[in-house]
Amino acid sequence: MRMSLILASGMSLGLSGCGPAEVAPDAPPRLEEAGPDECGVAENAALVGEPVGAFNEAAWPNPVRIIPPGGIVTTEYNPKRLNVDLNSRNEIVRFWCG
Repeated sequence: MRMSLILASGMSLGLSGCGPAEVAPDAPPRLEEAGPDECGVAENAALVGEPVGAFNEAAWPNPVRIIPPGGIVTTEYNPKRLNVDLNSRNEIVRFWCG
């Protein structure tokens, strides 16, 4: 019993850096979005509202993270990584660096 409790505690601590990616339509900008655009948000802004297939991830030179609704994301910050939030219809909701 004690070992189960220890394992459960350790697992919950290990997953504390992950969480669902929830984006409200009127969500304020994230803190990291206030800085310089190092990942290409401005270059892709016209794709907001388009299907995810309109974004050519393979042609993008920096890391990309496509985030479906409720998707789990880690919290490490990479200013050059372009994050693409999707809605339930696989349409692009927003781009952000991190």
